[in-house]
Amino acid sequence: MAACAPPPNVVVVERDVIDSRLATEKIGGAHVRIAQPGDSLYGIAFENGLSPNKLAAWNGLSDTAHLSIGQRIRLTQPIGFVAKKKTFAPKRPSTKVATKSTPVVKPTSGATSTKTAATKTSSSNRNRSRVSTVVQGKPVSRAMAGIDWHWPTKGKVINKFALASGQQGIDIGGKRGQAVLASSSGEVVYVGNGLKGYGNLVIIKHSEQYLSAYAHNLETFVQEGQAVNARHRIASLGRNKQKRDALHFQIRRDGEPVDPLRFLKTY
Repeated sequence: MAACAPPPNVVVVERDVIDSRLATEKIGGAHVRIAQPGDSLYGIAFENGLSPNKLAAWNGLSDTAHLSIGQRIRLTQPIGFVAKKKTFAPKRPSTKVATKSTPVVKPTSGATSTKTAATKTSSSNRNRSRVSTVVQGKPVSRAMAGIDWHWPTKGKVINKFALASGQQGIDIGGKRGQAVLASSSGEVVYVGNGLKGYGNLVIIKHSEQYLSAYAHNLETFVQEGQAVNARHRIASLGRNKQKRDALHFQIRRDGEPVDPLRFLKTY
């Protein structure tokens, strides 16, 4: 008779799915990233598409803080959080930083000095005006960029920005080992290969809003905390995910990828 009895009701409980990209646990309703060996605040922010400044503020840290293994880093904004305004002043390259030097011409008289200053001012104004140029039909204004961007290496764009398909930057084809240059002046905030899918990666902070990233390098020639000028050699070109000799280049605004071709000048 027992064999003929209807089966008892079975309650199926679905397991909560936590986004593996965050590698988190839920604590108090907040997503928390557990720091692993080699992690840095900028690396975690880059990996999760967050602003490093916000991430630091949410956790009561400075953006240059060293993380301890096992440290819990909050990835969501605390309830009632009020952001404090902060101004980024990039470091100036020290005499130990290898940069292209500009010859200094000492004026011989007061008149010459005045003339030289006027020439420099005129040249500076021309350089700033170049930011408001049109690249592939897309205008770039100073309000939008505020930075004088340069191409990070020579070559053709072989993969364009396509966020919908996961292409968060552009790939510039070139010769293996050729120079990779800082797209603009700033401070190196990440050097390493701990972020999956980027190989040897260099990240430079240019302002409170903007970062640039240079991935799949063969070699890197800078270190974290180092100040660099625009066109400073930071790495050598390696191979991208498609096994082609290319640099993967990204520009991020407040942690989010934006199309680099909207900022870069034509050759």
